[in-house]
Amino acid sequence: MNLSQLKPNERAVITACQEEILPLKLMEMGCVEGVEISFIYRAPLGTPLYYKIGDTRIALGKEIVLKIEVELIHESHAK
Repeated sequence: MNLSQLKPNERAVITACQEEILPLKLMEMGCVEGVEISFIYRAPLGTPLYYKIGDTRIALGKEIVLKIEVELIHESHAK
């Protein structure tokens, strides 16, 4: 599934991302494979979408989130 499919408060692990599409700053903030990310909320007009990576909150446009593949973390597997 891609990042745009997460629902509020769902957590996932980034499994793949098209690095040539992602801005370098985004990768520096931790948006790389193997990192946990959670969906916070969607802006009233649909974009941007707000996510949390570690202690950092980021706002991403739809064209970016469609390029990031994630695997949902099920609560039974959570810490």
